Amino acid sequence: MATKVGYIGVNHHHRDPYFGVAGGLDVDITAVCEPGETVAVENIVAMDDRPDEITTEGQDASDLLAGATAYEDPHELVADGDVEVVWITYRNDETPAIVETAVDHGVHVICEKPIGRTAADLESVAERANDAGVTVSPTTFYRKNPVAMDLRERVQDGFFGDIVTVQGRFNASQLAYRNTDHYIYDAATSRGGALQWIGPHWVDMMPWVLDDPIASVNARFHDAEECDVDAGAVLQFETEGGVLGTCHTGYYLDERGKDTHLGIYGTNAQARTPVHHDSLQHEPTVPLELTADHDDWTGAPRRTVEYEFTYDRFPAWGDYVQDYFEAYFDGVETGDVPATVDDAVQLLRVLDAAYDSAERDGWVDVAN
Repeated sequence: MATKVGYIGVNHHHRDPYFGVAGGLDVDITAVCEPGETVAVENIVAMDDRPDEITTEGQDASDLLAGATAYEDPHELVADGDVEVVWITYRNDETPAIVETAVDHGVHVICEKPIGRTAADLESVAERANDAGVTVSPTTFYRKNPVAMDLRERVQDGFFGDIVTVQGRFNASQLAYRNTDHYIYDAATSRGGALQWIGPHWVDMMPWVLDDPIASVNARFHDAEECDVDAGAVLQFETEGGVLGTCHTGYYLDERGKDTHLGIYGTNAQARTPVHHDSLQHEPTVPLELTADHDDWTGAPRRTVEYEFTYDRFPAWGDYVQDYFEAYFDGVETGDVPATVDDAVQLLRVLDAAYDSAERDGWVDVAN
């Protein structure tokens, strides 16, 4: 039987791709909401004017939303909408209160990362969700990326030996390609820019691959001219296990798309890969370049694995993103999901430390 879903934040630019995801899931969107606005369900069509570079697939939402009830108040939708899950794509400053209402009513949550401006916004809500057995998950879908999953398994198997350092890069198109009037580029609403919006993909994925949380951060930012958030950031970090790392992220590219990299350097092996692939990429595959000093690698110590990503179920970003949401809905009742509310809190704690580091001009420990 289809899971009844209420969708909150229908004016968000990720709505279209997530509607595409929902169309391939066993879900029934029975309620929708854009907080504070009257929404005519029949007028919800694919967005042409977007605040970022995402290609709208132009899907027809009429079947997906057939019979859905529109609400102006997200808290009313949660309380009275007869839904089992709320799917949220809304502003960072107001989202935690909506999640809190969902927890109070025993409604599970799948929410656009990072689910808040700061960790303090989410910590008490997370504790209550865990106590109540309510599943709250961020959309950190690189945890289902096949390259990232391969690397995590190799780390856990000891393939790299002692990991000494890691390097990460996740850059996206310049702000000239984006509508900076949107609230995701407003500091009062979102807290940050590139690090708060695109940065969480790698800031979550890198320690997840290492299975080793970030313990301290030293960060610097480039301020945007077009708006009052950061256009880019560079993080130095150290994990609890002593791995030193860097993460670069920003709105830098002079074309639509992404420029990404992950390097892992250990005593017995090294890995280099872009990890990311989407429908805008020029290359047909994602290479994972490996070098290892293992007895069974002596005949070919340098090897490359090519990953050919598929786009049959989710044309915009790839089928692995669909896998992430399928895993969420498969495990929502038990809490066995790819990323938990505690993971979201940890992500926000790292972001807190990064912004605090820039203010203090030095290293800052990540709260725990």
